[in-house]
Amino acid sequence: MKSQVLDIQQLKKFDDQKRYQETIWSDEQARVSLICMKPGQEIITHTHHGSHIWTVMEGVGELRSGKETRAISVGQVVVVPAFEDHGIRNASTDNLVIVSITAQGD
Repeated sequence: MKSQVLDIQQLKKFDDQKRYQETIWSDEQARVSLICMKPGQEIITHTHHGSHIWTVMEGVGELRSGKETRAISVGQVVVVPAFEDHGIRNASTDNLVIVSITAQGD
């Protein structure tokens, strides 16, 4: 497989009704998804069997992890260990764009 460069600015899309999520790359080991949220949209709290990594590309969000809530913003990478409850809400007035990396099978 050849190296690829994924242009998030070209790939991002938004939906007025719900968060937009699309797999933008995958192979046998991992999957990269693009998550785009308008204000008020969210990813409900959930868990994975493997670690989960989110990189904030645009905007500000609220990370819910375990029993804590904290602000996350552009340039931050969120690493959630396996089996830890986590979710994100766009509580701002601007759009939120996140790149999500997960191991296959999750």
